[in-house]
Amino acid sequence: MKVYIMTDLEGPSGVNGRADSIGNKIINEATAGRLLTEEVNACVEGLVRAGADEIVVWDGHGGSNSIDITMLHPAASLATIGAPILRTNFLDASYDAAVQLGAHAFQGENSAYLNHTFSSHGIAGMRLNGKRIGEIGMQVLHAAYFRVPTILVSGDRAACAEALDFLGEKGETVSTKDAVSRYTVINRNPLSVRKELTEMAERALKNRRNIPVPEMSASFELEYRFMCPNSADEFEKRGAERVDCQTVILRSDDFMDLYAQMHGWAPGLHNRKYGITRDYNKKR
Repeated sequence: MKVYIMTDLEGPSGVNGRADSIGNKIINEATAGRLLTEEVNACVEGLVRAGADEIVVWDGHGGSNSIDITMLHPAASLATIGAPILRTNFLDASYDAAVQLGAHAFQGENSAYLNHTFSSHGIAGMRLNGKRIGEIGMQVLHAAYFRVPTILVSGDRAACAEALDFLGEKGETVSTKDAVSRYTVINRNPLSVRKELTEMAERALKNRRNIPVPEMSASFELEYRFMCPNSADEFEKRGAERVDCQTVILRSDDFMDLYAQMHGWAPGLHNRKYGITRDYNKKR
């Protein structure tokens, strides 16, 4: 079985953040990277016990420099990204399951540690087909596009609640900490978190066939609200509908095309360039 792990740096137990102007800044990055790597290793161990024989971990925070590859579980490979290409270059229909580790809740969520949506300095919020959505939901749908179930999500308690809103009652989560506010948190003991991650990863992968994959809508409309009007200007130039000073709307009948537009691609270009379909790279 082939498993994809998407990581972020805000969600592991022990990661310490502060305000940086209007956004967030992790102030113990070296320690944070080690803590994330240990949580990844714990998850990988559980996946291996459940029968995974290929595990690809994407270092998904910032410039892909958080995970210490010298400490990484030997059963895992590490994917990093050094240019703004779209995430589909890693996740496709060849995978049997997807995991999100170290996740955070979307921008503006009450009592959610280091909450933001893709950019704590640039994006004020997103709604997909009228429903508020953040990174967790977009990544669940990204996997679902290729018919890959998201079997496990870890992060603070608010991130876990957000995940279950997309995964349903059969979704599996591991809460790493409880936020008091955006920059104040009570962390669970990291050893306890790692033990639970191993157990839950093993259980979730064994149970993957019972975890539903969200259905794709027939069409998508993403309301994309920025903190600065300049960003909305750039999207309007590429064809987005301008709603107000800070907000644009992106539309597509294909989720990956919409996701690509969100990352700056002109409508239709990404899928044509890479030959993306829902069966892209599917195992025969």
